[in-house]
Amino acid sequence: MSDRLSQKLLTEILSRLPVKSLLKCRCVSKSWYSLITNPSFIAHHLEKTAPRNSGLLIFRYSTTAELDTESDNVRYFLYSDEGFPENPVEELDCPFKGVKRFVNIVGSCNGVFCLSDNVGGINTYRAALWNPSVRKIVKIHFPKVNYTSKGPFIHSLGFGFDSTTDDYKLVRVVYLKDSTLNYNEFPPLVEIYSLRSRGWRKVDNNLKYVMREGSTSAFLNGACHWVATKEDGISEVIVSFALGEEVFGEMEVPDCLVNKYIFMDIAVFDGSLLLVPFMKFTTERCFSVWIMKKYGVPGSWTKLFNISHLEWIRRLVAFRQNGKVLLAKVDGELVFYDPKTEEISATEILGNTRSFYLDTLVESLVLLDEANEFAEEEASEDDGTNGVSKEPSSSPDGVDKDLQKISEGKKNANSPMILNEANEIFEEVAPSSNSTIDKANEESKEEAQGESISTE
Repeated sequence: MSDRLSQKLLTEILSRLPVKSLLKCRCVSKSWYSLITNPSFIAHHLEKTAPRNSGLLIFRYSTTAELDTESDNVRYFLYSDEGFPENPVEELDCPFKGVKRFVNIVGSCNGVFCLSDNVGGINTYRAALWNPSVRKIVKIHFPKVNYTSKGPFIHSLGFGFDSTTDDYKLVRVVYLKDSTLNYNEFPPLVEIYSLRSRGWRKVDNNLKYVMREGSTSAFLNGACHWVATKEDGISEVIVSFALGEEVFGEMEVPDCLVNKYIFMDIAVFDGSLLLVPFMKFTTERCFSVWIMKKYGVPGSWTKLFNISHLEWIRRLVAFRQNGKVLLAKVDGELVFYDPKTEEISATEILGNTRSFYLDTLVESLVLLDEANEFAEEEASEDDGTNGVSKEPSSSPDGVDKDLQKISEGKKNANSPMILNEANEIFEEVAPSSNSTIDKANEESKEEAQGESISTE
């Protein structure tokens, strides 16, 4: 059938299919496999799907109170937007099986999640890029800090997509932990990991700010953002790092928030930056949520609401499109809060408050062209070895082993069962090609009766 369609038309048809269908379509033929895993097609498919909301949410939490225990206690679920939290669609495998430490989610972009080992040490820091839609993970090892002999260090991470080079980048800003040291003598170390080059490189900088250890980052408008303090250790600003130009910038936070709160998280919601200051220096557990209505304009900061009467709040987890927010209680209970009515409703989910994470899943093929790097890491906590298993999993004809499970026992891969989903949009894309398509479908049915394809 594909021989009777132009490459351009076939690309247009396939680019409109959901990821799950395209993973099956890789079994149709070697030419389809080559097309679907081509980086140009992956980018084209993302252009089609990114503007559409998949309606899926990804939710992660730990079922135990302690995070420095077996990672098997951490669970990842997919939910439909309306089905959260009662009815999960499926449970996903934890990407870092065997790592006996908590894995932090640095951020997500285009369906790719950046994960990071959350424990300090020179050789124990690891990260990974994970696309749950295609079940692919790419491992990243942090380079050794060049001034580790001076003492312990901390680092802050940011993750995003550089549209100028079509590249996914992880940014690491490293500081010596002793804040009394002079910046001129021990300046921050800024490094960038590029997925395209699969390597790290240093970036010249004149950074005079410090991000708190474990602080959140937010990616928006091609830049990573953190809340940081200036050299005086008091004044707070938002520091941005443009992934394309690779330069730092700053934006002021509302004056009424400066030097008033112990913590201040930054996030992105509905295409805007958000600030969530909580816990005043008086130890009062109170939250306020601010939105920057015009990006880069400090005067556009607007307070959305306060949460000041709930002393048992530990952290604000996520914002829902319905206007409600998810809050984590001190006892580990996850609850909904409606800022308009101030009503609270239970989710029946109990876990570690630091582990809760909820975000919209963008279905994409990003990382599909990468080799499988499924990890059963048994990294030693004593010697700090990395213990990475990197075993590409593919059959001799180029079809991944995970596809063998899909195609096992199936008839010819050109069968209507796989192609029906593509046929649903044939008429919209190429109404003049109906006779050719019908004829091809008839022939594919005849072929399916006489032969089968095995990917083993």
